Amino acid sequence: MKKTLIALMAISIAAVSCKKEDPKTTTPSTPTTNLPTTYNFSNVSYDGQTARLDMLAQITTELKKANSGLQVDSALLLAMYSNSGNPFNDTTLDNSGKQLKNKTYNNVGAFNSQYFEYLMKRQGDISQFASNTWSAGNAGVATSGTKAYFFDENGVEYTQLIEKGLMGGVFYYNIAEVYTRPGKIGASVDNTTVTPGKGTDMEHHWDEAFGYFGAPIDFSSTNTTGSRYHAKYAIKGDDAGLGTIKKVMDQFIKGRYGITNKNYTMRDAAAIDVRKEYELVLVTTAIHYLNAAKTNFSDDALRNHALSEAYAFIFSLAYNSDKMISNADLTLVKGYFEVTAGPTTIPSLLNITVADINAAIDKLSTVYNLDAVKSSL
Repeated sequence: MKKTLIALMAISIAAVSCKKEDPKTTTPSTPTTNLPTTYNFSNVSYDGQTARLDMLAQITTELKKANSGLQVDSALLLAMYSNSGNPFNDTTLDNSGKQLKNKTYNNVGAFNSQYFEYLMKRQGDISQFASNTWSAGNAGVATSGTKAYFFDENGVEYTQLIEKGLMGGVFYYNIAEVYTRPGKIGASVDNTTVTPGKGTDMEHHWDEAFGYFGAPIDFSSTNTTGSRYHAKYAIKGDDAGLGTIKKVMDQFIKGRYGITNKNYTMRDAAAIDVRKEYELVLVTTAIHYLNAAKTNFSDDALRNHALSEAYAFIFSLAYNSDKMISNADLTLVKGYFEVTAGPTTIPSLLNITVADINAAIDKLSTVYNLDAVKSSL
């Protein structure tokens, strides 16, 4: 089997530059105590983001065919990724003019669009072994009760690396490095001319950031219906008493309110805080899956499934240049999931130990001040 990996897997988020927030301020037109409790504003549109969330759902469906012993069509995966040749079972998506590939982080030195295409191609290649039973060194399906997952020869589930990885490389990256930065919400962006149904350019850009979250406008701890992707995973931190849902929603609401009322101090504070609170969604979810792997360590299927998810959420932290974790610590944590293969490193779960999992949990919980709740995530 092919062992080729693109030599860009080492995290080096230095390629994503840190930018200063726009210092422009004005007095808000209405007091901050009147902030709405839901993301209910006039002229909101994020249809493009909704389309991309739907596209990822169809990519995941194709990837999961291997869990049932079926060969995965890598050509179809690549076509869905770039939305070429009408690949979806939905003419609205086919004709949307939107795609995931051109919105993926694409600098050298991190998990970029080339890497995800490599994973899609390899999933197609190795899924010829999907009718086999997985064992260390041999790709195949591992089962646990009614659950079944397809792993490569190193115990890695590409379905999770691609789905959760694109959640990071598209959804989180665009929130953290594009739509909450001065290029999209700074002084040079129009916040005067209102397009009906869309708002001003600045309002629209902020709405697009919210659209990538995957939350309904009234998302709360008591109303999680309709949440998906990162919004759905925010529930894990919320269940541990961290108030994750409200913290992220409050900042999205605050930022939109500040833009609409031309309170740019409020906007800039919300931009910083939405990145901070969103980062915690990824970290709490990673710790949750590390705990699951530890609990099910003797079960190949459940352990490797959970570790694959955890790894994808961990490497997604790199897409935010304001991340709390240092590059050195991130490399350290990723290292528990990787081995050297020729000139590069590849994900491998064959030699990971409970001690390694505990070390990864402890490092993340220390950096993010989660020691008090790490066991309950």
